[in-house]
Amino acid sequence: MHVALIMAHPDDADIYCGGSVAAWRLMGAEVTILIATDGSKGGNFNPEDLAKLRSEEAIAAAKVLDANLIQLNFPDGELCQSEEFSVKLTTEVLRLKPNLLVAHAPNDYHVDHRAVSSASLVAASFRVPVLWVDPMMGNDFLPNYYVDISQFQILKEQAILCHKSQGPGHFVEMSRVQGRFRSAQCGRLNGFAEAFRHDPIHPFADIRPLIPPPPQLKPIVVNSST
Repeated sequence: MHVALIMAHPDDADIYCGGSVAAWRLMGAEVTILIATDGSKGGNFNPEDLAKLRSEEAIAAAKVLDANLIQLNFPDGELCQSEEFSVKLTTEVLRLKPNLLVAHAPNDYHVDHRAVSSASLVAASFRVPVLWVDPMMGNDFLPNYYVDISQFQILKEQAILCHKSQGPGHFVEMSRVQGRFRSAQCGRLNGFAEAFRHDPIHPFADIRPLIPPPPQLKPIVVNSST
């Protein structure tokens, strides 16, 4: 199985679904992270220097998660204005032939993220199902898949911390809060989970075999007095 993640910025894969990348790898899946932009507007640096630095950080993080990495290097903040991006993404999907695409949700807060979402649907067509990642802090997002990443949370944090130019500590903390919340939704209070949504369309109605396991359900025990 081959899973392709299409993310807008160099640290997005690690922040949004780094634990699930590790879970897919444990399943034996090949994972390829495609980064759309060069990340050159993500900080108070010279844009050219920052793009180089963030590229190095992305390479280091991908090694932590044992994932393949493709950097498309489109200008940061300008994806919605680039017809070339959609064509390039479709070309990459046709070349990689993944079994599953993972991308930003259509209602994500960042314009580059929304551009990735739109282009991913075009690239996927009827070839491959698309799975949306949980936006930052989960606002206005209703998941229908959860992945138990309890055993991978530390690895996820190590990948996030590779992005030193972004002051990654607060992203680590946010991932803990969101991961605890998504796990608690599944009834597991002491674990971590990542949430996703798949909108079933023909011919991809049920993609459960492609998703790592969710947190285990706990049986409800009703105490009755005699």
